[in-house]
Amino acid sequence: MKLKGAIIGCGFFSHNHMYAWKEIKNVEIVAACDLDKKKVSDFSKKFQLANHYTNIDDLLNEENLDFVDVVTTMETHLSIAKILSKRKVPTSMQKPFAENLVNAKKIVRLYQNTNTPLMVHENFRWQTPLMEVKKLEKKYNLKNPHYAKISFRHANPVGYTNQTYLYDLEEYLILDVGIHLYDLSRFFLGEADSVYTVNQNTNKKFRGETAFTSLIRHQNTSVSIIDASISSIKTPDRFAQTLINIEYTNGSIDLDYDYKITVHKKGIKKSHSANPKKLKWTSKPWDQIQESIANTHNHFISCLRTKKIHDTSGVDNIKSLSLVFASYQSNRQRKEVKLNEK
Repeated sequence: MKLKGAIIGCGFFSHNHMYAWKEIKNVEIVAACDLDKKKVSDFSKKFQLANHYTNIDDLLNEENLDFVDVVTTMETHLSIAKILSKRKVPTSMQKPFAENLVNAKKIVRLYQNTNTPLMVHENFRWQTPLMEVKKLEKKYNLKNPHYAKISFRHANPVGYTNQTYLYDLEEYLILDVGIHLYDLSRFFLGEADSVYTVNQNTNKKFRGETAFTSLIRHQNTSVSIIDASISSIKTPDRFAQTLINIEYTNGSIDLDYDYKITVHKKGIKKSHSANPKKLKWTSKPWDQIQESIANTHNHFISCLRTKKIHDTSGVDNIKSLSLVFASYQSNRQRKEVKLNEK
C-alpha cells in the first residue's frame, strides 16, 4: 500500500528531504506547507507536487495523509505538534525537536496522549559509515565498549552559508551538530550519567560557540570524548565526515577519513570501507548527509508499516537533547553536570 505524506517547511534543508523521499518505495509526498506563499509555491513547482498550503489546518482538511515530515526550525515545533498530534498524524520532526527541555517534554506528551508515532529525524545514526561501525562491532564480537572519541572538525562554510540564521544564534554548534554527536555517544556506549563541556568561539562571524569539547561519563562507567569545530583548517577539508575511535575490552574500531574503517582484535587487523551510496541527486561534500536522510526516511516508514517504535523516537531523543542543555549548563558553571541536575 502506498503511503501519502506532506512536508511542512520549505527552506534549504527541506529540498534534501524531498529528494530523499523520492528514494523510498511506495511513498508519495502529495503536498507541501509553508507560511511563505512564494516559497511553498516554488517548492511545489520544483518537485511537481499537486497541492501546496500556507496553513496546516487547511493541509490536513484537504489531504488524506498517512504522515507528515516537519522540516522547520525548533521554535515552531510545539505549535505544529499541537495540531498534528490532535489529528493523530504520525510525524517525523527535524532535530533539534525543541528549544528547551520543557517544550520537548510537552511535545512528547502530546503524541503519547494520542498514541501517535513521533520520530526525531536524527540522521547521523543512519549514515552508512556509522551503521557499518555498528555492524562490524557485532561481526567481530567486540564487547564492553569503555571508551570512545567522536570528532567532527571542519572549516568548510557550505553548511552555514545556506542557513544564515545560524550566525545569530546565542547557542549554536552544540544544538546544530553536537546533538548528533551526543546521540552517537549514546548509540555506541549507552546512556549518559554526566557531562563536562568547554565551549569556544573561534569564528567571530557567529554569535554562539563554534567549537566545543565534552567529556561524558556513561552509566555503565564508560567514557566518551566529543569534540567539534567549524574552524579546523585541513587540506583537503573533508566536510562533513565524522571520525570515531571506540575501544572495547577485546579490541577496537577506528573510522577514519574517506570512510576507512579499521578493526583491531588480539593481534588481528582488518580493513573495511563504507562509502555512502551515490544517488542521482547527491553531491560532495553533502553526499553522506544526503544519503543518510533517505536512510532515516526509510526507517520512519518501515516502523510505521510494522508498528514498531522508532529508534529515534521522541522518548529516545529527549535523552540526547538533555545532553545538549546539560552541556551548556556545564560550560556556564565550569563544572561537571549530572543529567538529573538539569
